[in-house]
Amino acid sequence: MDWSAVRNHFMQTWLTTILSLILFTGVTYFLLWAESQTIQSNMMLEELVSAAEGVDVHTGDEAAKYEGRVAHIIGPLRIMEPISEPDYNIQVQAVKLRKRVQMYQWIEETTEQDNFLSEPAEESQKTYWYHKDWRDVVVDSSLFYIRPGHQNPPSMPMFSETHIAESVKIGWLYLGVEIKRKVNDYYEIWSDSRPERSDIKLHSGFYYHGDSALEHEIGDLRIHFSYAGREDDIYTAVGVVESGVLQAYSPTRFPAADPICLLRKGSYSLKQLHDIERRDANLHTWKYRLLGFVQVFASAMTLHPDWVTLFLQCQWISSNLRRCTRFWVNLVLSFSYTLFIIAIPWLVHKPTFGAMVLGGAMVPLLHYSTLLTRRDANQDPPPYNRWNNNPH
Repeated sequence: MDWSAVRNHFMQTWLTTILSLILFTGVTYFLLWAESQTIQSNMMLEELVSAAEGVDVHTGDEAAKYEGRVAHIIGPLRIMEPISEPDYNIQVQAVKLRKRVQMYQWIEETTEQDNFLSEPAEESQKTYWYHKDWRDVVVDSSLFYIRPGHQNPPSMPMFSETHIAESVKIGWLYLGVEIKRKVNDYYEIWSDSRPERSDIKLHSGFYYHGDSALEHEIGDLRIHFSYAGREDDIYTAVGVVESGVLQAYSPTRFPAADPICLLRKGSYSLKQLHDIERRDANLHTWKYRLLGFVQVFASAMTLHPDWVTLFLQCQWISSNLRRCTRFWVNLVLSFSYTLFIIAIPWLVHKPTFGAMVLGGAMVPLLHYSTLLTRRDANQDPPPYNRWNNNPH
């Protein structure tokens, strides 16, 4: 590689190069943070499951015996007091009652049409049109292109909210707030019991605040209810027993981390629960990894093309890679770089897995290198010139 060419090119493109390096630094930090969070979550899950013991909460009240210990319990939910919305004549025996509030508002839509016969500055023309629909949040009509006749209320009179039952038990153990928040198996409520208030209308399971349930005006409200965690549904929970309440567990190895607890609908052994949680965590982690790879590739594409040309002057680069397009070269390098960064935290936590990921990062580089082929190793790289986009 001609280092004088590297220095000269940096002097010419220092601003865009520094911006690209900042992007690389940010995505590198993001990948390291995501993997560190995954490792920490796995270790917290391992600690919780290894400390848990099965507790029969249906024979006798033994809360004092298990005080401070991690318990794995299975059983039907018992709702000690129902959740109610008196204004709507709603009452359910459930852990959660969700109230969804929507407001009838003006909605702006745009369509863009190309006009090739006009001047270059007017090649596209936007068309604005307006219709009414229900929305969960306020649509700011002050930003509309045509504001007269399309005004929305500046705020909503009431908001969506979720009520959580105060007293919920499995056997003789009460469930803490953090555990109850994990209940998310919602069922819609399609009630036919009309409310006593005359200003609230009921139609097809929806409650309307307005003059009519069929003909709506701007600013009318539509409310729908759903509930989760029905009485007598079987659930499996893992947490620490504190004063007769199953609470989230604070891991000893990560005292500053948020407490952890497990709750799943159905009956599961500790191993089954552990496997399900690991599977969901891995799926979530792979989403972060894919996002990180896309960001690395986007950062690589922001670099000046001549940087790739300079990189290809390295003696160990195979002629096969030099014949590839810039897109393919950046894709290969981004893939290897992403796996390399992912491997760093795992080399400390699980060296075997980290070494496997690091090996995966090296495979594309070895494939396009002269390290495994004697014939290409003896060939001199082509002289430095501007990037030429040859087909792959």
